[in-house]
Amino acid sequence: MSSVRRPPGFIPGYMTEDLELREIAGPRRYTSRTNGPVEHITLATGQGERMGYIYANDEDAAAGWCAASGASPAAQNLAAPWMQMLADAKQRGLKPSAALDEMLRVTHFNSHVVPGSRRTSASLDVLKKLADG
Repeated sequence: MSSVRRPPGFIPGYMTEDLELREIAGPRRYTSRTNGPVEHITLATGQGERMGYIYANDEDAAAGWCAASGASPAAQNLAAPWMQMLADAKQRGLKPSAALDEMLRVTHFNSHVVPGSRRTSASLDVLKKLADG
């Protein structure tokens, strides 16, 4: 311990100096918003329960997950590897629709793309209504 006495009201420099801020970012991801039409695929559990939809719009570089309202929490959790596939596709520079193309060829041990489910909705809002129905 130091025996140096500080004058009353002394404030150390590290408490008064401006912080040196550095801009950082996480991994690149597709935006989740679009006002245009979206292509989408339906995901289901291994038992056939509808989990929700993965959507894509190339014009806005948008892609994401839209959970089905009736899906159980366990079923919704099964979307994680599919979302990781989206993140990996973005890192490789793929367009969102190309990511959907890849997903059509993949099956996870506990979930899959429903065959023939690739469709186009007029907007993300229309897809959300479909997921609520």
